Amino acid sequence: MKHFSLRTLLLVLPLLGLLLGGCKKAELDDYYTTDSEPGFAGLGLPRVALATRYAPTEAVPLYVSYAEADKLRDVTVFQVIGKIDSTVTGTFPANGTYNTTGGLQVMPVPYTVPATAPNGTLVRVDVTLNFQNGAKRLRRFTYTVAAPATLEFATVPPVPTYRNGLAGTAQSEGDIIGYSLILNKGATTTSPLAKAVDSLTTFYRIGTQPRVRAGVVRNPTTGAANTRTVDATIPRNSNGQPVTFIFEAYAAVQTLTITAPVIAVTTPTPLATLRTGRIAGGPSVTLDSLAFNLRTGTIEPAANPATAKDLFLSGTGSNVTISAANNTRFYRATPAQVAAGFYTTPTVNTVATALYQNTTVADVGTVAANDVFAVRVRGAEVMLLRILSVKPGSAGAAARVRFEYRSL
Repeated sequence: MKHFSLRTLLLVLPLLGLLLGGCKKAELDDYYTTDSEPGFAGLGLPRVALATRYAPTEAVPLYVSYAEADKLRDVTVFQVIGKIDSTVTGTFPANGTYNTTGGLQVMPVPYTVPATAPNGTLVRVDVTLNFQNGAKRLRRFTYTVAAPATLEFATVPPVPTYRNGLAGTAQSEGDIIGYSLILNKGATTTSPLAKAVDSLTTFYRIGTQPRVRAGVVRNPTTGAANTRTVDATIPRNSNGQPVTFIFEAYAAVQTLTITAPVIAVTTPTPLATLRTGRIAGGPSVTLDSLAFNLRTGTIEPAANPATAKDLFLSGTGSNVTISAANNTRFYRATPAQVAAGFYTTPTVNTVATALYQNTTVADVGTVAANDVFAVRVRGAEVMLLRILSVKPGSAGAAARVRFEYRSL
């Protein structure tokens, strides 16, 4: 049986260079051959694939699997770095243990990415299993040398976005906070090339309790820089305690962790002010009755600009409809939300969170008694509106709507 030797390679390289000088070269050096015979041999742990990118000096989790009956003697690792270098990195005696998942012997094989390998270089690794009867089985994998993955906040110190619009000191259970993160800052799809990030996980910790996983984003980047905002929800049973959000990115053999500043969780801010109002339109009713200003709690005259007309009676027939003449927006609460106390125990926190999580509209359509709406008034403060009664219009009678609303 003929075997490859480094001495033979050195002797034939010049001749091969002359023969192939006029041909386009592959990305990897192919000036040698290795022996391999039929039979089972595998790379990697069962159902665990090797990554396609690794960073210099990283230890690759390389394993070989084989049948115990085949009597493995040792494993040889040969490395080809682009067109620059080819070398044996080591020969390792058989040292496998039985793996119950695959029903095979599994052996870890030491392999480290060369420290000086240039970014973007393709590397091939040939792993030869040598058996006691002289048989050889070759298995190989390739990877690209890339910069280590990175994870950081978009600003230092981090500037969280409180989705309810309240101050950081007014956050309560169930409130949502956005954090802007940067993965692989400065990396591109070509050069410099960075490792792909397999997942980005959010954890929370209440006080000194063990951290709890709250959510995960799969494959947030294939290697290029990516700025993204991750929303984190303040957990239940945290009132009066500090809550810390932790973000972890996983990239092949890397784990990257950053921690946000502590949030002091407090009780929700109530919508304590209750006011009532009414609007009307149709025969024998002045046009000055059609619109209402939620900030002043008064009817808004028809001659005034639309900017202050938060409620407008837009339909005065048998189906009474309400809309906003300005940039005030509404979210119609579901029956389940109403039954759970959305209106009877209202807070700025719950109303603002509902507005953030749901689509808001300028035209709420047909209204009926006991309809409840979360309201964002002119892009600013939040209120909660409940319809008390609706009188449809007719040929000789005006349409009327009576309501109440809660605010700070």
